[in-house]
Amino acid sequence: MTELLKNRLQEQLALRIEKQISYQMDEVLGKVRKISRDFSIASKDKKSPFRNVLAVATDSGSSLEVIKNYIRYQVGRSGSSPIWTTLKDKELFAKAVVQDLDNLIQDAQAILTRIRKDIPKDHALEPYLEDNQNRERLKKDIHLKLVQLYLGYLAREHTALVGESTLNK
Repeated sequence: MTELLKNRLQEQLALRIEKQISYQMDEVLGKVRKISRDFSIASKDKKSPFRNVLAVATDSGSSLEVIKNYIRYQVGRSGSSPIWTTLKDKELFAKAVVQDLDNLIQDAQAILTRIRKDIPKDHALEPYLEDNQNRERLKKDIHLKLVQLYLGYLAREHTALVGESTLNK
């Protein structure tokens, strides 16, 4: 297979992934809104602690485990935002976020399943997606992308809720 053809197939796959991620975003945003409201994060700290975790998440060497480690670190760090240690039904906000991030693997799997279903059997991408290693790597990549999006929207949601609470006073 020529390099040009490989690049073209990778671009096609990337476009398919982005399209499917966009279809999944309403569900991801629902999770963000739910956790934000369940833990009343706007009332815990007016300053957003999510920019730093988002910087960790978008670092080129980042991984899901690195992100989760950083979030757990915030719980024990003196001077960190009280948002991380907010409790609801004896569950820490930080732990609930980590659980949401872990659960995004289900969304990643759903995206990958839809992509595979949409590709005809005679398409040049089919053999690539039939390989278990390739599928696992793609699922991991999609999962990380969803985690990054989740954290970005969590930062936005916090800012929006703080703004709303300020206007409602």
